[in-house]
Order: sequence, then C-alpha cells, then structure tokens
Amino acid sequence: MALFWTQNNLSRRRTVVFASALTAASILLAITAVGSLPAFDESSPNASARTGEPPFDPLGGLPPYAVVPYGNEFALTPPMGWNGYNHFGLDVTAQTVRDMARELVLTGMKSLGYVYVNLDGGWDLRERSRTGELQPDPKKFPQGIKPVVDYVHSLGLKFGIYTSAGKRNCANTSAGSFGHYQQDADTFAAWGVDYVKLDWCFMPVREYSFMSHVGLSQMLAKRFGAALAATGRRMVLDINDWIDTSTSDWANSLGNVGRIAIDIGDTYPSMVSNFIHDVAHYRTAGPDHWNDPDMLEVGNPGMTFNEQRTQFTLWAELAAPLIAGNDLSDMTVEARAILTNASVIGVDQDRLGAQGYPVTNRKGHWVLSKPLLDGNRAVVLFNQTDKPALIRTTVADIGLSGAKTYQLQDLWTGEVHETDNLISAFVPPHCAEMYIVAPVA
Repeated sequence: MALFWTQNNLSRRRTVVFASALTAASILLAITAVGSLPAFDESSPNASARTGEPPFDPLGGLPPYAVVPYGNEFALTPPMGWNGYNHFGLDVTAQTVRDMARELVLTGMKSLGYVYVNLDGGWDLRERSRTGELQPDPKKFPQGIKPVVDYVHSLGLKFGIYTSAGKRNCANTSAGSFGHYQQDADTFAAWGVDYVKLDWCFMPVREYSFMSHVGLSQMLAKRFGAALAATGRRMVLDINDWIDTSTSDWANSLGNVGRIAIDIGDTYPSMVSNFIHDVAHYRTAGPDHWNDPDMLEVGNPGMTFNEQRTQFTLWAELAAPLIAGNDLSDMTVEARAILTNASVIGVDQDRLGAQGYPVTNRKGHWVLSKPLLDGNRAVVLFNQTDKPALIRTTVADIGLSGAKTYQLQDLWTGEVHETDNLISAFVPPHCAEMYIVAPVA
C-alpha cells in the first residue's frame, strides 16, 4: 500500500493518503474497535526468499530481552512535563526551553510531577556534520544542546529530545536518525538526555520493501531501543508510530510510551478523536508501557475552558502522559488551575497503573472506570455531545461491591456525596465529571 504525507513548517499535522480508498464504515471501525489486532508475523516473505541470502534477523541475533527497554522501570507512572510544539511549533529556542523550565518550578508544576522539558522537531539542521553528527540549529541553540540540558538539570528537571526513526523529521527540516541510531544515542547520552521522542516520518520503506509496515516499525523500534540501552544511560523511549493503528499492540512492549493516534489539533473534535483511539486500547497500558493520545492543549486558544478541563480529565482517566503544550509564562488562572489539580493528577499517576476503561457509551454519553491501587475507582461521566445530558451508572457497573454505602468525591469541586448504588450527574455539552468512588460501610 502506497503511503504519502505532506508537511509544512508551521504545522506538523499529517495528511495521510492511502492508495486504496477507505470507506466511511471502515474508518469508523478503525476508530472505535476495541480488542486485539493482528500481530506482526516475522515469518512473512522477505528478501531471503528472493536472493537466497540467510534469513533476515531484525534483532541481529540478540534475544529480545537484551534490546528492548520495556520493563526497565524508567516510567512506572505516566511521564509528565512540557513540550513546546503545540504552541511554538518549530520555533522553540534555547531561551524558550530555559524560560519554560523556570516556569515549571515557579508555577509549582514541578512539585506536582511535571519534570520533563522536551524538545520536539526543529532543533537540528537538515544535514549532518562531516563526521555524521546531528547539528543543532545555531540560530536557535547558539551554544549547542548540552548547556541547555545542564540548565534544565540544575533546576531538578529532566530533559527530552526529539528525533525521527526515518531519514528526516516530519517537517522535513531536520535530519532523522536512520542509519545513525547508535551514533545519535551516544550523542544524546553524552548531552545528558533523559527522554527520547522517536517520531515516524520519511521511513526507509524502499530499503525494506520486503517487510510490512508493522514489521519495519518493530525492527526499527527494537534497533533504536538497543542503541539507547547500549549507552548505559537511563532514557525513556517514546515511540511515535502515528501511521499504524495497531501501534499499541506492539510499541508498548518495545518502549515506555507508545503513540496511538495522529497528532492532536487544538480543537474539540481532534481531542475527542484521540481519546476514542486511546480508550480502545485500555488493555495494553500499564507501568512502563503507556498509551499516548498526544500532548495537552490546555492553555492554548482552540478549545473552551470546559473542553480543556475535559481533556485533562480524560487524559488522567486514561493514565496518559501529561505533557503540557502551552506557553507556561503566559497562562491564565483557569488554565493553571486545570494543569495543577493535584487530585486529578493523582488519578493519572496512581501506582496501580491501570488505564480507565469504557463501562458504557450510549450515543456519546460515556461512563469510564479506572481501578486504583487502594481498591477505589476513579469514575468519569463524559458528555461528548452538543446537548446537556443526564448520565447514569451504578456502583456495581463500575466494578465495586460489598459495601452498603459509597462516598463520591468530585475531583473538580471537592464536594462529597454518598450513595448506596446510583452514580449520576447532569453533564453540560463537551464536559466531563470525575469522581473517586470509595466504600464507606
């Protein structure tokens, strides 16, 4: 299947065009299906069948446990931090990074767990040096990356960087890492990088035409993970194969975070679309292998206050990475209140590591339940529709039993109520209510 994408320097929103047409029904199925998808078959036809060469081994003879980061305990809870792409695009500079790192400290966000300060695409030049090294853009990072990393570390924060598993970044403005995985991993380790976002653009499909997209993606993820492991430095691996709808079925066994949808846009429909993609894969998430519906748009201008609060609520229920994507130095009181709600963050960071799952979805009226380490449940009533709705569920439906009375704590208002079974709320359009449900007696 032929695959193309377009890109401009102001936006990295991908336009994917497939050679075969997709019907509306198949698109709907791809968005809403819940369950397992076909696994990669490494016995599929490859070059050896045509050339008589030895069978192709994507691991280079190494056992899987020798190269995959999964289980390395680098991300026992979903990563939290900041990434400038949603607000600044490709224009993040060394000064931007320093300013945002300071804001994480000054706003109290660091103390709540926002510790990663992550670069996205656009930090390096399109061509490598004569020795094959990645070259930071001298206009944006005149002293290079290492001094910026050192400054971030001096504030007690961690530093993340971006690269592509392919030949270029997704905006086609910077060199990708293909053919230089170990060299780039060594460079990142030398700079003191703590987190690597591995994007999926300009992939070497011609060089590996005998492989399926999933097979190629798995091979490259394994190789890059092996390169990071070989450095001896602890670096979270964030796999962003946004092209493949089955990424969650394999990426979370090869990295600490796996993207499950295309780039989010600063709109309510885009946010909901990524939520639906993510919630369908609730079975595959857990400590050290989180599903990623992309960064937060809280504090950016495209959604209303209620819609931004809804995104934060849903992302916490999904145990998703909470990566702020706004200008932290120019943040409204309302945006800051959303991003610093310690109770909602506590649901996201719960040590059990369970992702919330859909109890019901009746024409856009959602009930989600997230098991917590203490045996309680975090429950979300989400009204996806454009009209107010009374959304109901029961204690039994969300997975609790054995008590006569249960306490419901509203995590946005702080109000506390009791019930013997019924949980209900009148939910405005595009809003989500969140409760901790705990037995009383």
